[in-house]
Amino acid sequence: MTIAQVGPAEFVRPAKHSNVGEVKAYMKITRITAQQGFTLLQTVIVVAIISIVTTFGVLGIKRARAEYLHQSAARLFASYVEKARADAIRRHAGSGQESAIETFGPESTAYAVTMDWGNGVVETRTFDLDAGLTFDVAAKKVMFDWRGRIDEAWVWQIKSTYLDKRVPVDVSGSGDITVGEQHFPDQMIPFTPITQVTGDVASPDPSPSPSASTSPINPIDQPPADPTPTPIGDLPPVASSPTPTPSPTATPNGNGNGNGNGNGHGNNASPTPTPSPTPTPTSPCVSFLTPNTLSLSQSLPGHQTGTVTFTMTNATGVRFINAAQAGNGNAMSIEVSLLRIDGSGSSAISVTTKNGGGNRGVFIVNVSADPSCGETQKLTVSISN
Repeated sequence: MTIAQVGPAEFVRPAKHSNVGEVKAYMKITRITAQQGFTLLQTVIVVAIISIVTTFGVLGIKRARAEYLHQSAARLFASYVEKARADAIRRHAGSGQESAIETFGPESTAYAVTMDWGNGVVETRTFDLDAGLTFDVAAKKVMFDWRGRIDEAWVWQIKSTYLDKRVPVDVSGSGDITVGEQHFPDQMIPFTPITQVTGDVASPDPSPSPSASTSPINPIDQPPADPTPTPIGDLPPVASSPTPTPSPTATPNGNGNGNGNGNGHGNNASPTPTPSPTPTPTSPCVSFLTPNTLSLSQSLPGHQTGTVTFTMTNATGVRFINAAQAGNGNAMSIEVSLLRIDGSGSSAISVTTKNGGGNRGVFIVNVSADPSCGETQKLTVSISN
């Protein structure tokens, strides 16, 4: 059997006695069968897998970088708060010279630090958060006294737009600062009244002098006054004054001349003008909240949900009610009982807390009507542990 009669699968290696032509043909067929490649479908699948893996890798790196910047910005802000507190203690700051930290409301990116920066003068410097980061709480100025204390505990929330996440920076009433968690929940500590001491030595109160309280008593020899007077003797009746009878006044008819014959032209009466009606102005639509503040807790039963009433007066037509957290935040659940009101009326706004360190602080909820009814009402919601 010759090589021409055998297919590639049936071809066997030629024997030693084969001629040179058969050996060359064998080697050529072997090279052809050994060359194997990839199909177009296989290539497309491999490229798709590489693209997916690369995309997830890039997204993971981008998210990790955003997380790092978010945490770094929160800790940098907390370090400035700690510096301001330490400066107030070091200077023994008096009234009007306190160190302070001030932020400017939801979606703001700047914060102001007031302290002595090493030149012996208290001055204010302004700093900005990194790109994509904003404050998500109400505007507040926190001042540290000479003991490093503040008037009330406060929570700043630094929000990452890319991560849709918040990092809390807590300051307790005693001035303790934490990032990410709250380890000093002042709201959970019951209030303890403190006795005010005005002097170094408490001096006893003087013994009270007894004072007799006397009630007025009528003298024995003076009879009590009789409130009803008794008439003495027969008095003549009082004559009533006669009621005067009004004299008729002649009404001129416009034809008299003073001689009584009714033909004169000396008395021409002028007609009384009819008053023109004055249009009454329509009162504008006015809206208000009752109450306009809420204090809620994430853990205390009965304090996790609060309700306020949004009322419109002098309203006409149909209006739609909207309530949303300022800065497009979602630190709480907000529900509106009536989304549509025809004319004047009221709608209940219910606010419920969410668990998590990023949902504590003082937030602003904007409540408005469409079409507008007066100014947008602002509800201040304070959420603690």
